[in-house]
Amino acid sequence: MPGESQPTKESVNTGRVVQTMRSPVFAAVVFLATVVQVCADPLTALATGAGEWGHRWPPAVVITLAALGCLAQAVCVTQAARRPVLALLGALACYLAVALWLGVPTWAAPMHLVVAVALFGVGAARSIPVAAAWAGATVAGAAAALGLWAAGAGAPAGAVVGFVLTEGTALASVSFAGVALGMLWAVLERRTQRARRRALAFKAQQAEAVEASRNAERGRIAQELHDVAGQHLAGLVSLCDASVELAPEHPQQALHLIEEVRAEGRYAAASLYGALGDLRAVDSRAQTPTPDLRRLSVLIDFWRDRGMDVQVETTGDLQAPPVVVSTTAYRAISEGLSNIAKHAPGAPVEVRVEVDPVRLTAAVSNGAARRARADEDELGLGWGLDNLREKLALVDGSLNASPNDRGGWHLGVEIPFPRTTEAERE
Repeated sequence: MPGESQPTKESVNTGRVVQTMRSPVFAAVVFLATVVQVCADPLTALATGAGEWGHRWPPAVVITLAALGCLAQAVCVTQAARRPVLALLGALACYLAVALWLGVPTWAAPMHLVVAVALFGVGAARSIPVAAAWAGATVAGAAAALGLWAAGAGAPAGAVVGFVLTEGTALASVSFAGVALGMLWAVLERRTQRARRRALAFKAQQAEAVEASRNAERGRIAQELHDVAGQHLAGLVSLCDASVELAPEHPQQALHLIEEVRAEGRYAAASLYGALGDLRAVDSRAQTPTPDLRRLSVLIDFWRDRGMDVQVETTGDLQAPPVVVSTTAYRAISEGLSNIAKHAPGAPVEVRVEVDPVRLTAAVSNGAARRARADEDELGLGWGLDNLREKLALVDGSLNASPNDRGGWHLGVEIPFPRTTEAERE
């Protein structure tokens, strides 16, 4: 990814696999696995009495020194996590010391594997060319040392070549395998780290997007609350001031203004109720689910408690509609009741909901207002029906808002069920 910091070999070397090499348990396992193989042949020969001991030192001394060489090699490998090259050189030196200084190259052959383990650490910590170069240098250096030792011991040229090829090939096979596995492990580890960083970055971006969306919604609600508080509450104060001034000389006009205050306060309360309900929904701590038709009775009781004469008629099962249909219908009914409280205080209200197998229809209608208002158009922001149309468009619903023959207003919605729901019902 552009701008993304790439992991280095050294950073990859801190992975769990290479870090395991630092464990004393790992060193003990390597030591035991090596020393058993290195000392198996001489101990077996001594126990069975086969052959003659031709070494210049006693058997106990040679076997003890070989075991110490294996121990030193195991300790060197534990440094592969922090100092891979130094660990490799130490492991190689221990092998050559046992093979050449003690003069038992055949015994020391199992120590090749420990050198390969050290090369694994080099392959995991260095770039591919550097690691491959170290592997080649290790095999070449060991082969040269073995050849010089064999030649110094007076072996014929053919025997020297055969000896070097045999031991060199055995060392090369495990050495290059070890460094190749280290390289492979490093590549996979870097991929895992990049994937982990991308996942964390995506998680952070997702959290930022959620927070931005939440902040935008809070801003919208804050604007709505500002409109309610700034326009309606300021209007209430103005009306109250005017009624106080008119009361001594024009009591009827003062009563008229008080009625205006009452109607304006009713609408302000309804607007605040809706906005604060949305604000609770934005709050991540809120546990209240999005209201739908299952809470229709709660909505009706709310308006009845505030003096609205509401009659409700339902047909069908209100539990049946899909959630998105049910919530949209609930919002439509809530918008209709809020508009009636604003424009037609005291008017009788009818709410009808019908649920059939393929669609939901809902309607809110009211009779004539108890008293007409000359400034009715100035009370609203004009957002309610527009927002409702947008919500209905998302679910292929339709909206009908028009005057009725009772001197009031009719708001009706029709929302079809999704086709998957129809199939499930059949």
